[in-house]
Amino acid sequence: MKIIGLGKAGCNLAGAFGKFPQYDVYRIDSHRDADITIKERKSHEEYEKHFPSLKRKLKFVDEEVCIISCGLGTISGGLLRLLEQLQKNHLTMVYIQPDLTLASEVQQAQERIVRNVLQEYARSGLLERLYLVDNVCIEEGIGEVPILGYYDVLNQAVANTLHMINVFAHSEPVIGNFVRPAQISRIATLGILDIEKGEEKWFYDLTGVRDVIYYYGINEEDLKEDGTLFRTINDYVKAQADESLNVSYGVFKTSYEQRYCYCIKYSSMVQSYKELLGD
Repeated sequence: MKIIGLGKAGCNLAGAFGKFPQYDVYRIDSHRDADITIKERKSHEEYEKHFPSLKRKLKFVDEEVCIISCGLGTISGGLLRLLEQLQKNHLTMVYIQPDLTLASEVQQAQERIVRNVLQEYARSGLLERLYLVDNVCIEEGIGEVPILGYYDVLNQAVANTLHMINVFAHSEPVIGNFVRPAQISRIATLGILDIEKGEEKWFYDLTGVRDVIYYYGINEEDLKEDGTLFRTINDYVKAQADESLNVSYGVFKTSYEQRYCYCIKYSSMVQSYKELLGD
């Protein structure tokens, strides 16, 4: 899979995938330490108007490509131009929603525009999947995070989660009942389930959820010896389902001693509908 980060936040999260051999990482920014450096512009609008052609440097077609960006930086004005240049690939996107508490009105407006447009892109099928992640929610899920390396910790949590879900999605489960999400449910978020406590920690407060999938990673010894494991998992998954929510799961054999579970929620609803009504 190709991972493309646009802007500082996007590049930092894209870089967190670099430790996994399954990904080719490309970081695009106006700073010289990026893999692909583009000219710095003064505004969101100027990046959109003057975003360069990168087809010679991003020469892939019919590939799985994941773009990562955040709408707070002015460089995100070129995001739609970048998506247009990559449209011959299978596109997914991770959108980082920042803490907007201290952002200016202009920054908040541009972030809202980018986030809403991307959701409409996903709903129309131009993106196969849009993962929304909120830094505030990630921090709450992780717990106390020190100032030094703060964003590194958050980025690694997202990268590890999405990587393991990608691995499981291309693996055969030991047991499971996977149900394909509805075709229109292209807006999603990631989460982690504490199996022992039965606590779910999600990376975005997604509304209008229609589908949830749990990916359990269990070591071989527990799969062979723990006679209560299947019932524990099955009972938990059943308890999450209702008439409006499809819930499914898969159990995968791992070499790790610790049990873990990653999960995805899917929705077809634009998440900022209240903001749109207000506008």
